Amino acid sequence: MIKSISFFFIVILLLNSCSQKTSEDQVIEWVSKNAIRFNSVSPGSSPEDLAPLKEMIAGVRIVSLGEPTHGNKEIFQLKHRMIKYLVTEMGYNIFALECPLGEAFDVNRYVVDGIGDPEKALAGIYYWNWDTQEILELLKWMRTYNSNPLHLKKIKFYGFDPQDPERAARVLLEYLEQVDVNLVEKVSSKLNILSVAFSNPEIIGRRQYIPEEYDSLSLKDIQLVMDAFDSKKDQYIGLSSLSDWTLARQHARQVEMYIEANTNDGENYGLIRDLGQAQNLKWIMDQEGTDAKMIVWAHNSHVSNSSRWGIEWMGKHMKKWYGDEIKIFGFFFNRGQFKAIDEGVPSKGMHNFSVGPAPKESFEHVMANTKNNIAALDNKKIPKYGVVHDWFNQERPTRNSGGGYNENDAGHFFWPYNLLEAFDVLVYIDSTTAVQDINEADYDNMWLVNNKLDKPTNTDFENNNLGEAPYGWVSWSRFQRLGVQMIASDEHPYRGKYSGLLKRERGLKYGEITPSLRQYIDATPYRGKKIRLKISARVEVDEPSFAFVRLSIDPVPLDDAHDGLPPLFDNLDKCRVASKDWKIYEIEAHVDDNADIIQYGIYLRDFGSVWIDDIEIVVVE
Repeated sequence: MIKSISFFFIVILLLNSCSQKTSEDQVIEWVSKNAIRFNSVSPGSSPEDLAPLKEMIAGVRIVSLGEPTHGNKEIFQLKHRMIKYLVTEMGYNIFALECPLGEAFDVNRYVVDGIGDPEKALAGIYYWNWDTQEILELLKWMRTYNSNPLHLKKIKFYGFDPQDPERAARVLLEYLEQVDVNLVEKVSSKLNILSVAFSNPEIIGRRQYIPEEYDSLSLKDIQLVMDAFDSKKDQYIGLSSLSDWTLARQHARQVEMYIEANTNDGENYGLIRDLGQAQNLKWIMDQEGTDAKMIVWAHNSHVSNSSRWGIEWMGKHMKKWYGDEIKIFGFFFNRGQFKAIDEGVPSKGMHNFSVGPAPKESFEHVMANTKNNIAALDNKKIPKYGVVHDWFNQERPTRNSGGGYNENDAGHFFWPYNLLEAFDVLVYIDSTTAVQDINEADYDNMWLVNNKLDKPTNTDFENNNLGEAPYGWVSWSRFQRLGVQMIASDEHPYRGKYSGLLKRERGLKYGEITPSLRQYIDATPYRGKKIRLKISARVEVDEPSFAFVRLSIDPVPLDDAHDGLPPLFDNLDKCRVASKDWKIYEIEAHVDDNADIIQYGIYLRDFGSVWIDDIEIVVVE
């Protein structure tokens, strides 16, 4: 009898253990009951389902909106929808985007005052990931909101990323010309180059690697400038104004951060960049006053309250400073498409990638099993202890690809977060498609290393009809969007019927983009030899505009197409074209045995016209 009872209890225990739910099952069940469901990602949808946001962010001054990649259409749209709600229903009036502080003022000019063209303004902040139809629609909505006279509290647009120094360096140097001529003469030889954007189409207009910008002398000079801003504050303000001093100093700080981040081969780049992002956001809030309420848009990694590789991300700094006054939203997706730069070799350039369902153990996998297409979890609602708490309170892999992706190494593009610590709210979309470019042609010239010419071509511009883009020369579509002409011209050519013309009519500035007309050729026939570039050129510009001839020799690229190496030779902007009459400009360089591509042509900073003709590359040794 006793044996029979024991056997009975053993059977019951075994049956109970088999029927117990796994921790993931319990999490799925809890999320299914507690997730806040959204009806749509469309910014035009009725806002009733967003009402829970009021409870989530009551008393919050800063709402940070992340993203797992820089290329998910539906995530961009949902963020737009949330921004619209935060502005119209909750009084948020500052929008800060992960883009350069200085150049963002050109976007703000459109958003606040309706001056300029939003497509051109987006081109002027350099980053491909914001140059999309989705961001364009957001800017247009902001402008429409601000244009309504009933909306007395206007939305302002700011940038906060210290990665690109061009506008910051230019504002800094122009300010010093006004208040401290002796200092600007002392530092301009090192800092001037930072104000020149070379805007190379093969890297989508971003700044290339220029080692001389980050050396010890550059660091010494910018620190000298920062010291002068503080020690001579009263003097500078007396020669300008407090607002001018404040703005110029913040631009100077961007230059300092850029140099510091890249010094010593960028060993502290991430640390300095994210701290700089947080400091810029704090500066914005300080300028806007205690009534300001800000929305931040950046990648999940930047907004997160987390650390990795010895780097405290921007969100961690912000949490230290603002505590409960900041609310961090992480965004996640399970499957579908997104746009990114292909990091594979050979690279496809800008590409729409597709991914299947997220793997087991990931946050996205659990959310997919709750059958929610669009949902949010308020981490405050997660139990303080127990299985559900423990599941969220440890690192979980999530999709993370930033601006690049390699489908041959998909496992590399998952980033572990302790979801309970890193974010305050978790927003999930089951399936996404890729963002839409404003102009897909802007990416046609990526990886020109794969499209270089065998030899110099159409160097006299005679192989063209009048007004055509010169055959064999790169005339980038983004320059055209900004009103730049890159054509064959019959205006007083050096010889023959035509010359190449680079022209930009005076008008509004959008960023510091410096248009060019360039040619890219294979370096193989010239390896181990000394070459001389000869270009005939003339110019019609008014200061501070200028034009210059540039020759650059690049090495064989790295295996990783997303990274690059410094050029083997680059004369940068040192060969200025200064005459209205035709003159011959010559640049000599040794072609290293590791050289892969030679590029040459003409650049125009700001406005005016520059003509080139009769280009020649000769071997001199």
